[in-house]
Amino acid sequence: MNNFIYIFIFLFISNISFANNIEILSNIPGDGIKIEEHYKITVNYRGFLENGIEFDSSFKRNQPFIFQIGLRQVIPGWEIGLKDIRIGGKRKIKIPPNLAYGKNGVGDLIPPNSTLIFEIEIIDAIPPGYKKVFPYQLLNKKKDGFKIIDIRTLEEREETGTIKGSLQMTAFDNKGNFNSEFIKFFEKKIKPKDHVIFVSKTGDISSILANGFVEQLGKKNIYTLVGGIDKCCLLYTSPSPRDGLLSRMPSSA
Repeated sequence: MNNFIYIFIFLFISNISFANNIEILSNIPGDGIKIEEHYKITVNYRGFLENGIEFDSSFKRNQPFIFQIGLRQVIPGWEIGLKDIRIGGKRKIKIPPNLAYGKNGVGDLIPPNSTLIFEIEIIDAIPPGYKKVFPYQLLNKKKDGFKIIDIRTLEEREETGTIKGSLQMTAFDNKGNFNSEFIKFFEKKIKPKDHVIFVSKTGDISSILANGFVEQLGKKNIYTLVGGIDKCCLLYTSPSPRDGLLSRMPSSA
């Protein structure tokens, strides 16, 4: 449980944007499925310093590398540099130090503040274990008995209102700390065979949470609302508690 919480705190506070100053030196897009967030991908690669010295190669080890996109399992330069690539694609990218190993480097292999060049080939990709629900599908999913958990903060829910019939439980506070009560809430409210849709503001945090529930806790039938509440039709939502307060205020007449 503690490891699970730690992972989520790390992922939440690490969900930051980097300036996209990756240089693509060559690109063969590939004709397989497009790699998306949280796909588990298998790659072969070679890594070079700017002077051409090779410091790492999965080819030489005869051992492809497997990682999951969007979970900070690789340097940020890889996350950015592999965007929109497909299975079968090959890409050569140049990564500045701030998106690689920075001022620390890696022992004797990579000096501090090194710009790196990688040749990466996408061998295979597996979609994440959670599923996606688009806003236009939401009403039908509700009719089918899907449970909806709004994981936003109270302030966010007051701002927009909530989806009618949804459960509300904050998963992360405004500082990115994971709410340890969330898992207890989930176990209390959700039966093993229930289908559950996590809803966040934009869909980013709910997808991270959904992935964690599948990968770390072994849960099944977990979904995320694509685009979050920001893309959800207001017709689906109940009035904001803030609106309710306003409606109870006496008129000035």
